[in-house]
Amino acid sequence: MTLVEEARKFAKYVVAGLVATASHYVTMVILINQLQIPEVVASSIGFIVGACVKYPLNYWAVFGSEERHGTAIPRYVMSLAISFVLNAVMFAVLLRMLDVHYMVSQVLTTGTVLFVNYLLARYWVFSARGAKKAV
Repeated sequence: MTLVEEARKFAKYVVAGLVATASHYVTMVILINQLQIPEVVASSIGFIVGACVKYPLNYWAVFGSEERHGTAIPRYVMSLAISFVLNAVMFAVLLRMLDVHYMVSQVLTTGTVLFVNYLLARYWVFSARGAKKAV
């Protein structure tokens, strides 16, 4: 894959991620502001909501995967476990260390987790032996 093709794939990944991130953030804000759920718990629940939105977008639109869901979903769940822990820990540390609004900490966390998620999705979850090859 050329650098240009990789950049296009990453751009698609970012767009799909924006949709998933929006669902994460909306969920988090509602939980915090309407239900008074603690920030780290709300962020973690929002992360799961975003992950559910993101799987079909990544599978079909971003990576055009032909991997069987029976293989891709367990890999996706394992990659999510890594990202989930990274999100919760980084968010909690930033929230406590920066002592600023929770959205600042979440945006910084999301920016970091984005790259970890892309690498896991691109090279492990959706890029297995059955993935489509560039023509």
